[in-house]
Amino acid sequence: MPPILSRKMFSASLLLALTISVFGNFTPVLADNPEVTVYNQNFALVKDYRDLSLKGGLNTVFFDDVAAKIDPTSVHFKSLTAPQGVTVLEQNFRYDLISKSNILDRMVGKNIRFRKDGAEKEGILLNPVTNYVRNSYYNGASYENNYSQTSTSEFAVKTKEGILLTTLGDVIVDSLPDGLYPRPTLMWKLGSSSGGTHHTQLSYITDGLTWRCDYVAVISPNDDSLDLTGWVSVDNQTGAKYENAKLKLVAGDVRKLKPTNNYREARGLMMKSSMAVDEAAAPQFSQEDLFEYHLYTLKDRTTLANNETKQVSLVSANQIPITKRYIYDPDRISYHNWLSNGWSDGYYGTYNYYGRPGDSWSTAAYKKVNTLISLKNSEQNHLGMPLPKGKIRVNKADSSGSLQFIGEDAIDHTPKDEKIELYLGDAFDLVGEKKRSRYRQESSFIEETYEVSLRNHKKSPVTIESTDHLFGDWTMVSNSHPFKKVDSHTVVFPVVIPADGETRITYTVRIKRN
Repeated sequence: MPPILSRKMFSASLLLALTISVFGNFTPVLADNPEVTVYNQNFALVKDYRDLSLKGGLNTVFFDDVAAKIDPTSVHFKSLTAPQGVTVLEQNFRYDLISKSNILDRMVGKNIRFRKDGAEKEGILLNPVTNYVRNSYYNGASYENNYSQTSTSEFAVKTKEGILLTTLGDVIVDSLPDGLYPRPTLMWKLGSSSGGTHHTQLSYITDGLTWRCDYVAVISPNDDSLDLTGWVSVDNQTGAKYENAKLKLVAGDVRKLKPTNNYREARGLMMKSSMAVDEAAAPQFSQEDLFEYHLYTLKDRTTLANNETKQVSLVSANQIPITKRYIYDPDRISYHNWLSNGWSDGYYGTYNYYGRPGDSWSTAAYKKVNTLISLKNSEQNHLGMPLPKGKIRVNKADSSGSLQFIGEDAIDHTPKDEKIELYLGDAFDLVGEKKRSRYRQESSFIEETYEVSLRNHKKSPVTIESTDHLFGDWTMVSNSHPFKKVDSHTVVFPVVIPADGETRITYTVRIKRN
């Protein structure tokens, strides 16, 4: 077998057997710094640069140190030194890795030695570790078969004394079976017009590498501004390490089809590690447009170790103006359900054909007033860069100056100059109560009268936005306070509630019947 082109030597001790040099002498590969573009959909595009020596004519080249979760259909190899002089004749992805089960599967019918009850025994292995079970199922028109994989720890070994049915202890084999590799390995057959050293590029897509954005905000004492820090967390579970890599991140909803072919992946136990972060660190990414998405490039190279979560500063801005709002919306379980889930859930009561509830409807049980803060992602507000989707955790200092957590919300990908609205929780000292005081149904219309009581137990006045959702062809017949028509189905009554006081809103709505 030709030597594998690896960044480091591989040696393996197979249980208690002799240490085996698996592939003989290794040819060192000078690997340039890789480039890794990570998408926030759990995949990445990897570009790996290496120098290798080719002879004129046919060459067989092996590359290991690639991701275990690679998509082999995405692999592309080319010579940057002589693109027209090197032709890829064949490409293979070898993922049968060195393991006890894979070795024993290949030793069926061959002599093995094993230690059992302190004694060494010898015999011919008669059955594999891995078995494939056929499963039949009816697809609605005919029966089809698929296969599931099972494994066993019970073995039959033909010895001099007879067939021994046993569990194997430590197994000793004299040589490694063909076709096994220490790591997932790519193999090419290359045709080269001339010999010499070639600078080559290997690119592929792999699963198991993703990123997310987490934001930390601190609200000012007067609740009129906040400081915002954004961190990018890159999680590498590909099975490969990318050393001194140029890191790029793509924010946006990129369409990627699910693979239609199945191939076995080499998987291991994945344990995340984390890095401490300095909240005072300056942003380290530059940003540019990429098609209909946004690309963030880390200014300095970094190493992405396998099974590691790395955090890097993305954005930092101070004194961003904010507006705090109080919303009473009893037609919803919470304002956050309205923002997140649209109009599909959260209503109380049973609705009739005309979109309004029947006589049994009541919102007296829901008295929460939701607290929101809003801000604009603009340069004038010390922001103005496209913000990737992520969770924003909000803090505020108490009287001793110690930061306390006061709520969190998630944002979607937010372009510059767009508004951000965060629902942080419910106001403790504000109470709302709504009831329907009159219901009238005629042949041509339905008429309803509502009373909303808003109570403020704070030491200062506040403005509460009392919201109602009206459906059908409706008309406001009478109202005690001015309202704003937000859209064809939503009205808002912005009402100032005095300190330690109460305000009552009454209004009558007429809904036309078809």
